[in-house]
Amino acid sequence: MKHLVLLLTVILSLSFTLTTFAQDHYSPWTASLSTNAVNNPVRKLPGEEGKFQTWNMDPAGFKLALARHLKNKISFEALVSLNSIKQEHTNRDEKFPYISIDGMFKYKLINNITFNPYVSLGGGYTWLDEIGAGTVNGAVGIDFWLTYNFGFTAQSAYKHSFEDYGLSHYQHSAGIIFKFGGADNDNDGIFNQEDECPDTFGLAKFNGCPDTDKDGIPDKEDNCPETPGTNNGCPDQDNDGVADLYDRCPTIAGDISNKGCPLPDYDKDGVPDKYDKCPKLQGTENGCPKKEIKNAYSKEELKNLKPIVIYFELSKAEIRPSEIKKLENIAQLISKGKFKKYLISGHTDNTATEETNLKLSFERANTVKNYLLNKGINAESLIVKGFGEQYPVDTSNTEEGRVKNRRVEVIPVE
Repeated sequence: MKHLVLLLTVILSLSFTLTTFAQDHYSPWTASLSTNAVNNPVRKLPGEEGKFQTWNMDPAGFKLALARHLKNKISFEALVSLNSIKQEHTNRDEKFPYISIDGMFKYKLINNITFNPYVSLGGGYTWLDEIGAGTVNGAVGIDFWLTYNFGFTAQSAYKHSFEDYGLSHYQHSAGIIFKFGGADNDNDGIFNQEDECPDTFGLAKFNGCPDTDKDGIPDKEDNCPETPGTNNGCPDQDNDGVADLYDRCPTIAGDISNKGCPLPDYDKDGVPDKYDKCPKLQGTENGCPKKEIKNAYSKEELKNLKPIVIYFELSKAEIRPSEIKKLENIAQLISKGKFKKYLISGHTDNTATEETNLKLSFERANTVKNYLLNKGINAESLIVKGFGEQYPVDTSNTEEGRVKNRRVEVIPVE
């Protein structure tokens, strides 16, 4: 009886002491009640080995535990156990009261909302009848949660006695466990303190709020929470940035300023009147007809204009391997002496500044000139000019047109 009084006193003292500790952010406490069995109890005194039965489990026995989270995956658990042990050979029906009080540090191997396997290390004090001794304890176990705050727990521990007269043994237990202190009204694994939708089951990535149509937009931000969509959560068939719900032309891509319908295009040249500088004339240059390209050459040069064109890569002045054959043909033509002078004119597209393009056009023209000089052509027969982007031969609104404008023309002029 005096052991039972001592046990209750310790339980009350531990409960009072633990509840005075400051709680962490979510105040996570657990309490468990388990049945327990004492396995392979061994005394170290001579002649004591083998005295007790291998398995000892009293139907009235129990293990009560109270744990408090400390930091990260670590918590501290206080435990009290009550059981009884029988002898193996003599007086087999005689029971020796078993009482233990332990303190264990628990480390969760996996911090999952469903199951938490863990290891524990600590110590305690165990009484067998009137004799008590300190122990060092090690344990492995698992907590399996059926709901946010209720589940099952199981543990196997080894308790090694410090004293020769103490009891070294295994203790196995299984029972129920409760979590309290932190609230999760919708049982979605996210505490109310961080749950933006605390009364509705939701997803962690949306801070506890649901996404009913699974379109990646939480319901609280979804204008069409039950229909998958990409535009504020609503469908947008024509992908014009106006949701079908608000789109007056839901199957034809249009402009946001025109409620999802195409902008007017009077001359039907593909450039809406809003942006067309010549709204009543079809054209490709900002909606206007293409301007006549001025020629860069003098009247004298125009008489014998028969250009051979060398094309260049974007922003480069190096000769492309595919153009070398043309240059060899030019060198042979010049060497035959049919004309006295040749104009080498460099040109660019409009993808850089005018100053940069003018410089690049001269570099391209000089690259061609140097190639011809290396082939033995007289420098006095070559005239080099650079015109930058000033005289394109095609539109600069398409890549195909820009490719044609990145060129050097070799033109016989005299």
